[in-house]
Amino acid sequence: MSATTEATTEAATPPAIPPGSPPATAFDDQRALRAGALPRFVLLLALFVGIAATISVNVIDARTDPDGMRVGCGLAAGGDPGLSDLDVVVRIADQRSAYEACVDRFVPAQAWWWKPGSLLLLLICAAALYWILPLWKGRRGRVVPVEEVEGYGDLRATLAELVAVAGLRRPPRFVIAPATPTAGAVVFGRFRRYTVCLDGGLLARRRSDDEGFRAVVLHELAHLHNRDVDITYATVALWRVLLWVVLPIDLLYIAAVSLPGTAGTYMETREQSRVVHHVAMLAVTVVLVYLARADILRTREFHADLTARRWGADVRLWQAAAGSRPDARQASAVGRLKARAASLWHTHPTWGQRWRSLADPGALFVPGALAFFLTGATAAITATRMPALLSLLGIPQAWRTWVISVTVAVLVTSITGLLLRPAATYAVLTSGPAPSGLRVAGWLGVGLVLGEIAVGRAGSVWDLLPEDPAFLLLHALAAFAVTWWMAEYALLSAASSTGGRPRWTAWLGLVVGCAVLALWWRWWEAEGHVEAGGMLAFLGEGVVRQHEQALTSGQGYEGPLLDLVPGLPVLLALTRRADLLWTAGALWLLPLLSGLRRPAPTRPRRTLLAGAGLAAVGAVMLVVAVTAALRAWSPVIDGRAQTHLVAYTMWAMAAVALGMWLAAGVTAAVARDVPLLRGLVVAATVGLVGLVTMGVLLAGDGCARPLAILASSCRPDLAGGGRVVELLAPTVLGLGLFLAVGVAAVGVLAAASVRRLRGRGVRAGRGSAAAARPPEPVTARPRWRTAAGVAGLCLLATATIAAVTVSDVRSSARADTAADVLDPVFSGGVTSPAVRAAQVHAWLVLGGSDLTLGIAKSLAELAEPLDAATSDPARRVLNDWTVIEAQMRPRCRAVSESVSAGRRYFHHPDPRGEAAWEALLTRADQIGAECDRAIGQRDRSGYVASLQRLAPLGEDLTAMARAIAG
Repeated sequence: MSATTEATTEAATPPAIPPGSPPATAFDDQRALRAGALPRFVLLLALFVGIAATISVNVIDARTDPDGMRVGCGLAAGGDPGLSDLDVVVRIADQRSAYEACVDRFVPAQAWWWKPGSLLLLLICAAALYWILPLWKGRRGRVVPVEEVEGYGDLRATLAELVAVAGLRRPPRFVIAPATPTAGAVVFGRFRRYTVCLDGGLLARRRSDDEGFRAVVLHELAHLHNRDVDITYATVALWRVLLWVVLPIDLLYIAAVSLPGTAGTYMETREQSRVVHHVAMLAVTVVLVYLARADILRTREFHADLTARRWGADVRLWQAAAGSRPDARQASAVGRLKARAASLWHTHPTWGQRWRSLADPGALFVPGALAFFLTGATAAITATRMPALLSLLGIPQAWRTWVISVTVAVLVTSITGLLLRPAATYAVLTSGPAPSGLRVAGWLGVGLVLGEIAVGRAGSVWDLLPEDPAFLLLHALAAFAVTWWMAEYALLSAASSTGGRPRWTAWLGLVVGCAVLALWWRWWEAEGHVEAGGMLAFLGEGVVRQHEQALTSGQGYEGPLLDLVPGLPVLLALTRRADLLWTAGALWLLPLLSGLRRPAPTRPRRTLLAGAGLAAVGAVMLVVAVTAALRAWSPVIDGRAQTHLVAYTMWAMAAVALGMWLAAGVTAAVARDVPLLRGLVVAATVGLVGLVTMGVLLAGDGCARPLAILASSCRPDLAGGGRVVELLAPTVLGLGLFLAVGVAAVGVLAAASVRRLRGRGVRAGRGSAAAARPPEPVTARPRWRTAAGVAGLCLLATATIAAVTVSDVRSSARADTAADVLDPVFSGGVTSPAVRAAQVHAWLVLGGSDLTLGIAKSLAELAEPLDAATSDPARRVLNDWTVIEAQMRPRCRAVSESVSAGRRYFHHPDPRGEAAWEALLTRADQIGAECDRAIGQRDRSGYVASLQRLAPLGEDLTAMARAIAG
């Protein structure tokens, strides 16, 4: 422990350890809490490797493609980098084969080992630094082994005794830094070879304060016991390689290649904007990495202190150190905020902070907002850097989204679970306040949004926010929901655990949270970030119309009942995913089933089931009321039955969704504990019962006259009702339930505000007073009626989810799925004349000019024998099939082949040029194909007719070529 400068928030007199505070040995989950540092370090490692891989790929690609032919191929495809990155990506994806052929032809091939070799070199630098740092700290000129120091014979015995107290299997090497006057110590080293360096001032202090000496050494040995030395020095090595090697290479690449390569061109302004954005992103990344590194290093000190105290270290050392820095607290809130912000940058906690953690060990088990904020931001940035790493590792493109999603989900849920589980267990064992899942989930969501905005993946270099930020907020809401759910489920499982030890239900909750987050993250990686970039607007209103026509069987999407939400058909198509339904179902079914197994308070269980029962009755009444109202308001019109059915379905679905959200908000607001879990169960009950009621009414349409929808007589159709439930279930019970999480958060915050106004003193952002308390474990068991009701609800939900899954599997290959209906009829912005000229130039230079000349040449060669036929009285090229087969048919086929090569090329980027290009291809293809077919069939009239088309095409060829050339 080395003396550090105190922040201005330290109290003049340190608090004493409260007599009733739990001893350090009362809680055995400190190991689990310490373990949370490992996945956080792994996440930082993944971020470092991803950044290094991205920069390596950029530099090596610039080396192998100095003329920027990849950019040229994108321009030839019609991409406009001046509008957005999405414009380039979508147009390349629409012409993927032509783009790949262009890159293969013009971009020089590089040795396979260049990219992985460069990344391996950076990792070797980090490993070498990790190896060298302990050697430098322990160099001979600075330290002396304890064995070589005379007059300290009892010191070795004392150190051996302390090593035995710490229970270390492999004792460290002890050295002395005689020239260091401070009374501290430090531990360093690498795997299984550690050294504890004692300052000269510490040895001098030992004569007058032996207990203080023992406390300092026990603290350093605690670092070895907690196994955080390797993480510390690995973090330092990665940080220094990032600052000294990776970032300078990237900045040098920008200064030497990127900016000079676009100077004086139409790309200059855009490249400057991209560079500014890139440098800003690097700055944000560096700040996040530093804050995460500092937080990890500060946390290890707290745990080392607590471990040393458990071994019997004299806490008066910390008390005296804290009292020796009598800095007064800031009187103003602004001053306290500044001091707190400044402390975030320190890699070592202040003595006052360390003393307070000893005085109240429970503070260690309160999950901090910074850890969750950094986790969300780091995960978002890491996910954007992993594709470059996966490409270096040779992982196929089809697998990359899954690898990224699962990796990020495992790391995020491991971090959150290892931080939340000990906090929940400590709250249960000490009957103290429970961790605020709403608060930490909110910070994780904020960090995720900031990370995505920093990398700018869902937008362009011109905009700070994405084109459609709702999709980004949906991504953040999913992470927010999973984190809040894990916090409350940890409380639920901790209340049923024995002696604070985790049961299998706790691990099941961690697995479920990981699976839900992985599926949502896969959606974001595969589709979400593209949709956030404005994909729907880019495709145009025609996509919406296609969905509307398909949903109404061509009857149109008109009428007052259909004006509720014009985009609902698209919403249904985008959310028709069985995995969305599975993820949402797991979040409310697992707590419901866990409530049957765990000992639970009788009253809360009864209130939950009573609320679910009332919600079910309300859902039935709601759907019945909507059905009756729509029948009275808008009767069925002949010839537009399908439109009326769509109107009814949309309104009923909206009513059920609103009922779900209202139920979630109210239930969370009045809940005594775990408000989210209660709100999800009640909201899911409303949605499930509402959908089943709709299915029953449609299946028995016409049997109850006041509730008839389409039929005028009773004709039961169970399959029809089931199809409607299958169609709406993913949207209502999937997306709708995740949106209910946001409403539940509003309900909790609103209830907290009301209680605060009433003087009940609920802290903002911590939820209700009851929500901040863990459930009280008692021994009551659920009655058979309760079990039967819960089992029935679970079976109904499982049957619905299974039916949707089967339907989704069967319809995966149909042409009316969302992926097939979204035809790429682009409606992007207006391309500037300079960019358009560059697109046409790239199109011509990279193959368009050669293809145009090739088609013209093949047509000229086909016409050449006809010109020579004037000197042949027999005109054999028109009458002699032997001559025709030998001379003309190869020429006809050459025309067809040149046309085929043209169709494999890009569409012309200019609308006028595309019209001329398409006309040339069509007319030349007609000549070549008809000529070849007629010769094969010995059809002289067809053969002559095909040749007669040459003259008009020859007359128009000059104008076509001029339009194609721009």
